[in-house]
Amino acid sequence: MSEASPSVQTSLSSRLPIIRARSVDRLSLTLGVVFALSVIFYLWIAETSGPFSLHDGTADRYNLLASAFLHLRLSVGPEPAILRHFENPADPDFIGRAIQYLHPANDAGAINDDAMYHGQLYFLWGPAPALVLLVPLHLLGFEPTASVTIFILGIVGLGFTLATLRLILRQIGGSTPIWMCLLSGFAVSLCSVVPFLLRTPVVTTDTLAGGYCFSMIGVWLAVSAIVRRKASRASLILMSLCFGLAANSRPDLWLTPLILIPVYLSLRSSHSRRFLLTWLLIPVGVCFVLFIAYNQARFHEPFEIGSRYQLSVSEAAKPLARLSFVLPGVGFYALAPPRFEALFPFIRLLAPAASPPPGVGGPELTGGLLPFTPIIAFVVALPWLWRRRPAVLGRLAAPLIVMAGAGILIPALPSYEYYVSTERYETDFATLLVLGGLAAWLALSKELAGPRRRLLQVAGGLLAVWGCVTGIAISFYGSSTELATTEPGTWRALQNIGSPISTALVALVGHPVLGEIQAKNAGINRTEAHEALSTSISYFSLSPAEHAKFTIVAPNAGRATLTAAVHLESGGSYGVRLDGPGQASASYSLGAGGSLLEMPVTLGRGLNRLTFSPIASPAEKRTVTGPVMIVYHLSVASG
Repeated sequence: MSEASPSVQTSLSSRLPIIRARSVDRLSLTLGVVFALSVIFYLWIAETSGPFSLHDGTADRYNLLASAFLHLRLSVGPEPAILRHFENPADPDFIGRAIQYLHPANDAGAINDDAMYHGQLYFLWGPAPALVLLVPLHLLGFEPTASVTIFILGIVGLGFTLATLRLILRQIGGSTPIWMCLLSGFAVSLCSVVPFLLRTPVVTTDTLAGGYCFSMIGVWLAVSAIVRRKASRASLILMSLCFGLAANSRPDLWLTPLILIPVYLSLRSSHSRRFLLTWLLIPVGVCFVLFIAYNQARFHEPFEIGSRYQLSVSEAAKPLARLSFVLPGVGFYALAPPRFEALFPFIRLLAPAASPPPGVGGPELTGGLLPFTPIIAFVVALPWLWRRRPAVLGRLAAPLIVMAGAGILIPALPSYEYYVSTERYETDFATLLVLGGLAAWLALSKELAGPRRRLLQVAGGLLAVWGCVTGIAISFYGSSTELATTEPGTWRALQNIGSPISTALVALVGHPVLGEIQAKNAGINRTEAHEALSTSISYFSLSPAEHAKFTIVAPNAGRATLTAAVHLESGGSYGVRLDGPGQASASYSLGAGGSLLEMPVTLGRGLNRLTFSPIASPAEKRTVTGPVMIVYHLSVASG
């Protein structure tokens, strides 16, 4: 074959930088669009979850720690005077009664989960976000709410996560389809658990967002140094410092500095070992020394963060630190399944079924990463790619394996201390695993050819889409705050938009389904629902001025029967009124002490909203403010 002419070679060489620039610009533009849309989504969640202001610090107790630092104190305040008059103020029953008398929420009086030691109250939560973000804001005259704090930390962390993904995509090569780049960007945005944090903005989620933010900055700096095969003193210092700040936000993130090992191994051929060891170890080492000094100054023990002195309304919520907790805890974080419901957003977190030892609290709402974010399953291919296809991920294979390993080990640390699992803690490790899973999927898609390649692309794409769907779904539910509570009009509109899907789902089971209830003190059983897709209402209580609202989804128009056992408190004389679809209304009398009610209703196809209200008899005094009736075992059946 004859060689190309010099003019052709010159033309090709001059066009290559343009082609590369266009490829890079297209990738940057794609991830920039993902970032912009994610910022809008994060902002919407933050604004619909609670106060969103730079001047309402009373809505976030974490501001107390920033104020304490500015006044050269470590304590957030003295113990409330009410605790000094009791022999055992740490008694959970007493704490539960005392909290209701301690106001406002953002002072040392809101003591649940604080640590009390020698007459002072301390936060268990890491100090780094308060030092790095809140102290400067306080100096500028701002005192942000938790929504603002988490939003700032969340979008900064997301920006650096997308920057890391961009480096991974560039390493894999420009042949990656743009739809895979776009989907990967949304996966790291929506599967990070940050949207879930924003739905319940409180002091604990401040520090989780801080750990996510600092660790993602550190990861980007580490990956950048490995890709470029060089690093300045400043970048090494900042990299090491960020991992130290992440660990001083969340102590279980002390595993993330392991990423410094592949950084050192990659740079030792271009930098002196003394230079690398000095600037990689000193900043994170200083953070570690400050961590143990902080604990020593507060509790006179270098590794005590305050768990032993924690005040809690539940003795079962206190740490016990047993090796036997690790396996079930890690299992909850890995495998806890979702619950599918008939109403938007159709997917909900569950508290995993567990049998904790006596006196030990059970798990909270948790979504296992494999069922909720199955793209992480591809991390098992990283060692194979590293050994058999080293050119695909190049020098990034080692840090990705270390990141994935840290993501697998981190859940063991909180599981050892508590039997409890909780969705918000997944912020510490979810993104590390998602980045590894996406990198392996993208790399394998490049290596295969023909039908196998297309099959792998589609299969991985579907897994990534599912992770995005579940990430969006759980962002409507927080650990203690739901969009249904903060924005009932928006919630109802979203349910109406999703009503065709709701109707199609209940058509599969062939009968009406009780979808949800909105009532105070409702006992809702979502782990053992009596019917597919339905919500099992164990009980709810009502005062004379209250009413319960619930939604029934029907596959077809027709008759149905609501059944409930109503118990009257204190021998009151009441009836009930049921307001149904189409302004239909019916009243029912109750016998002494209550009755078992069967209430026929006419349902329309799709969503049917009903209201259940107490009715006082003419002779009944209406000055009662407490619960007058408890409704048990509300259910619906056809006919």
